Amino acid sequence: MNATTILCILLLSLYLLLAVFWIVRSIIDVIDDRKRDKRNAEWEAERQQLEKERAQRDKEYHEKRMKQLEEE
Repeated sequence: MNATTILCILLLSLYLLLAVFWIVRSIIDVIDDRKRDKRNAEWEAERQQLEKERAQRDKEYHEKRMKQLEEE
């Protein structure tokens, strides 16, 4: 084997290694993105629920306050 053949084999091996690394990294990124999207959706649903509850409490407070003002 001469030097050119050895260098070509090394270069192809490096290319193959980088390609495998890139594929694995892409798969991991897709999985992480899906987990993050799911977690963000859960947080958003929780935030909306809290806002609805707060709006309900505000409405109840307003109605009670208006009744108090009418009684005075």
